[in-house]
Amino acid sequence: MPLATERLLLRKFTRHDLPAFAGYRSQPEVARYQSWSSYSAADAEAFFEQQHGLAFNTDDSWFQIAAERTADGALAGDVAVHFFDDGQQAEIGVTFDSRYQKQGYAKEALSRVIACLFDDLKKHRITATVDASNLSVQRLLEKLGFRREAHFRENILFKGAWSDEYGYALLAREWQPSKPPLPSA
Repeated sequence: MPLATERLLLRKFTRHDLPAFAGYRSQPEVARYQSWSSYSAADAEAFFEQQHGLAFNTDDSWFQIAAERTADGALAGDVAVHFFDDGQQAEIGVTFDSRYQKQGYAKEALSRVIACLFDDLKKHRITATVDASNLSVQRLLEKLGFRREAHFRENILFKGAWSDEYGYALLAREWQPSKPPLPSA
């Protein structure tokens, strides 16, 4: 950390991020597929206390990466990484402010994090678990090369109803990072 993309700075969270973080996590369209329905300032503070001393790539931990727009410094969203299996595997998740969805930011952030996990940290496999109704994240993962490996039927009691989830995975040898366009002559 930090990692850079064309339009984003991916970095550790700071206390300054907490109002924007709580704000987008409270948006109904953002919270729809998450474990929370609302997200308070106290929730954001508790999150920060848990995260601020945590090192990236710590086994058996979830590390949240802030995705900051370089154009204006706005917090656009976050990428979660769960490190497990003695450092051999990781699980990812993504949450972006509704104002910054459908603009390629989540794909840009995930692509850079995946490249770091495979190329720099030499992870063997990356997984993701997605609500079966969350078509946007399913399409995003598939664009990044993930394969749907499982359909868990009514495996989770989610917000009062039994829900299905899909399991996705990508092996290091399957990763095909996006190639930057060649400069024009």
